Amino acid sequence: MAIYPREERVAGELEVFAKKVAIVAGLGILLALLWAVREILILIFLAAVLAAGIAPAVKRVRVLGRYWLHRNINRGTAVMIVYLPFVAIVTTLLVILIPRLVADWQSLSVQLPLLIEKNVIQPLEKYVAMDQVRAALREGIKLQRSTMIAYARNVATVIASIIAIFFMVAYMLIDARRLRNVILLFYPPEVRADRRRTLNRMARRMSSWLSGQLVLAAIIGVATFFWLLLLRLPYALPLALFATLGEMVPVIGPILGTTPALAIAILSSPWQFWAMLIFAILLQKFENLFIAPRVMSRKVSISPLAVFIAFLIGASLLGIVGAIMAIPIAVIVQVAFDEVFVARRERRLDIDRAGTLRRRAR
Repeated sequence: MAIYPREERVAGELEVFAKKVAIVAGLGILLALLWAVREILILIFLAAVLAAGIAPAVKRVRVLGRYWLHRNINRGTAVMIVYLPFVAIVTTLLVILIPRLVADWQSLSVQLPLLIEKNVIQPLEKYVAMDQVRAALREGIKLQRSTMIAYARNVATVIASIIAIFFMVAYMLIDARRLRNVILLFYPPEVRADRRRTLNRMARRMSSWLSGQLVLAAIIGVATFFWLLLLRLPYALPLALFATLGEMVPVIGPILGTTPALAIAILSSPWQFWAMLIFAILLQKFENLFIAPRVMSRKVSISPLAVFIAFLIGASLLGIVGAIMAIPIAVIVQVAFDEVFVARRERRLDIDRAGTLRRRAR
């Protein structure tokens, strides 16, 4: 057995320690850089989810092209056939809805203080001094008017982000195969086939979740809009849009989505509030018992506990955006867990598969 001098052992230990410190420092710098560009990474993730949701339609177009036209449609053409109508519909809706939304929000900003004064402050003023509440409300209105530039900047940022997402989705759909192959280069050649199947499973699960969630959100939004019109409540369009967006947020999103409508209803009249409250409860019950099981059946099976934990983590880290991203991330984690642990364990226990450990005979 060779005995190394003490100086060589110390030098070797110092070299190993220096490598470990360098690795830890590199990981820390990498995490800091990723956190610094987290907003861009969020946009990339949202674009990836949308691309995964649209990809099955692109595949269907190529299959139908081979079946009906007896020719192969290249991926770029199939993406344009599917994606351009999608972008055109979204753009048309935005052009039609945004002026109405701006007008409604302006009217709401003017009418809301008057409604609060008439329905809240004046009735309570008989019993409690409301001068401070009225002053605070007035200061809030002044603050809102003084921050219009900041709001305009935020709106411009949102519009720019949406445009960037549209472009990234198009590029991801066209270069889907190339992007997948780049990801597979990080794995050894012998496991790339399994990892390719895992990526395909993740894409299918995210596509299923996105299509089902969009259907649910559209049903909730349309039903809420027509009910608000039936009740003759003002600002039906922005309130219904808020309920639609709330449906996309797990756990507490549907509750928060109906809160503004309930607030406007209670400021209008008691019977409108009770009618809106009963409608919101019945709609949620009907969705949970009938609509969601049929829309989401055979689409995404995620544990409710996993959804709740993902929601808490996402909301605590990134707010409302993190809450929206919670379920896609939970889908990715669940598929990865199935592939790494569950599928491997089932392969070990498969007694009919050659080359595996057989269970001990009893």
